[in-house]
Amino acid sequence: MKQSAKQKILNYLSKNEGYNTLTVAQARARFGIQNVSARIDELRQEGHCIYTNTVSRGDGSKVKAYRMGKPTKALVRAALKSGFSFGA
Repeated sequence: MKQSAKQKILNYLSKNEGYNTLTVAQARARFGIQNVSARIDELRQEGHCIYTNTVSRGDGSKVKAYRMGKPTKALVRAALKSGFSFGA
């Protein structure tokens, strides 16, 4: 069965949670995903805690790198305050 773009991103980021990062260029090269930020947004809407970090490359340019993590207490409080439900 063919995996969706979201599933490919989720599987990759879930390995070694918090340590695997994925840039837009990597997602395009590895998985052929064009609209990476839209897939990340969809995963976040489904409740996955995906952080965006800015990483400096060797040439001084900066890129966004996505990683999975555990939500902080402050993040959970903010979500509950905004009306987000963590239930199924």
